[in-house]
Amino acid sequence: MKTLVDKYADLSKELYTLCSKKEMIRRKCLNLGRMECDLLNFISTCEEPICMNDLSEEMKVSHSRITRIIDTLVRKKLVRRFPSKRDRRSWLAEITEKGRKANKQTMFDFMNLQQDLINRLPDDSAEKIYNCILTYVKAYQEALSAKESTL
Repeated sequence: MKTLVDKYADLSKELYTLCSKKEMIRRKCLNLGRMECDLLNFISTCEEPICMNDLSEEMKVSHSRITRIIDTLVRKKLVRRFPSKRDRRSWLAEITEKGRKANKQTMFDFMNLQQDLINRLPDDSAEKIYNCILTYVKAYQEALSAKESTL
């Protein structure tokens, strides 16, 4: 007989697997890696071109890694890179219309997946299940934060 701890450990593993599968589907749609998808999604939220150094800080990766990822996105015409007019040592990146459409399509697909999930839940239980999962996620975040503070 499984203990409650074992059941929660299994649940955590299953949720992780589901999220990983969702990300794999998203990346396949765009033919991009995880960091490329994350970077494209972040740039799509920027209202104006963003400096490569700022991208490096935001994504918590090296400047050279950001440059390589941007190179891929530029080759695929999802992002445009150009020198700053204020600081000639600095380069800026902005999403292209093709990149905006691709990012919007993946978000649309994700929302359709969420609707499909809701439709598969027992009648009138979607809100209750959501609140239970939200409680679980908050408790998980608190437990992880407590653990991180001891490391």
